[in-house]
Amino acid sequence: MHPSMHRNERGSFVYYTCDRLPVRHAFTTKFGGVSRGDCESLNLGFNRGDERENVLENYRILAEQLGMDEGRITMTKQIHDTQISVVTEGEAGMGLHQPMAWESDAIVTALPETPLCGFYADCVVTLFYDPATRTAGVAHAGWRGMAAGILPKTVEVMAEKLGAKRESLIAVLGPSIRQECFETDADVPEAMERLMGERVHPFIAEKGVKFHVDLQGIGVRLLTDAGLSPENVIDSGICTKCCADEFWSHRATHGHRGVQGGIICL
Repeated sequence: MHPSMHRNERGSFVYYTCDRLPVRHAFTTKFGGVSRGDCESLNLGFNRGDERENVLENYRILAEQLGMDEGRITMTKQIHDTQISVVTEGEAGMGLHQPMAWESDAIVTALPETPLCGFYADCVVTLFYDPATRTAGVAHAGWRGMAAGILPKTVEVMAEKLGAKRESLIAVLGPSIRQECFETDADVPEAMERLMGERVHPFIAEKGVKFHVDLQGIGVRLLTDAGLSPENVIDSGICTKCCADEFWSHRATHGHRGVQGGIICL
């Protein structure tokens, strides 16, 4: 685990934070909610077979524990693509208390008191914060989104639409499946190579007929190539599959799981 990352406990509510983000934020774990069965206990996904009332209560608990406005929690609509949406006042609360009107794997905002939430259970959720312009974002990247360049595209949208400064922008890559556990067929490294060319080779290990891909290393390289300072790009160092006692991992559970959230609020 990166030294700037910290495990926090508030009763049964367990979450991780990063020292480099001086705003309210969290990478949640399984713990602290009211769901049961495969989704026990802080499941934040409405599409996992959980009771809707349980999920809503989990969001209420999350907001209370982090001092956020539950009514303004705004969500991504994750389809493993590269659409990025700017959250304005009309979209605050979308996905939780307003119908979802977009399909965006990343959302960014300059609005205060508007928590942005992305979801993970092996995928890489990255939290963004620019102290120079008081702007924030969250991006979800499975291997398809990573190969399509969603992280540098999020940087571009924050810079162009919100005025974020690349030299001060901070990005924290959250808990996610790491290279040793992320075994793939050739299609994954081939997709990464189409984006990055030979620059991706250090992040791919060939093991027999399979490949092990370092999604976090690729993400860090893409972000620094996009103009972020290396010291402002933090890889949490936490593997969801290795730590499946604390995090839901899609691979560890063969899909029988809830989802965690990465959340940030100005």
